[in-house]
Amino acid sequence: MITGACILIFIIFPPAFLFNGALGGSLLKWGLIISVFGTVIPPLFYAEGVPRIGTAISSILSAAELPVAVMMAGFVLQEQVSFLRWLGVVVILSAMVLPNLKYLKKK
Repeated sequence: MITGACILIFIIFPPAFLFNGALGGSLLKWGLIISVFGTVIPPLFYAEGVPRIGTAISSILSAAELPVAVMMAGFVLQEQVSFLRWLGVVVILSAMVLPNLKYLKKK
């Protein structure tokens, strides 16, 4: 998935940073840090953890990224987070939790 996304992004936004010298600066350092902690470690840990915790809890955990992203948009980026956006988060989380309640109650 990551390779396909990289190819698509490079088609839409050609990688000029490879040729203009920006890669030699801090771009390489931050790019490696973000790639390891953002795209390499999470799928590895998720793939290792799902068989141990089960699909019900893993689907709920995967949806937990959404409220964190909305909170970080408000706190870090100082974006205006409206009530409608929070309502959307609640609807999505409810759609993830409600079907799995019967599996969670069994445990």
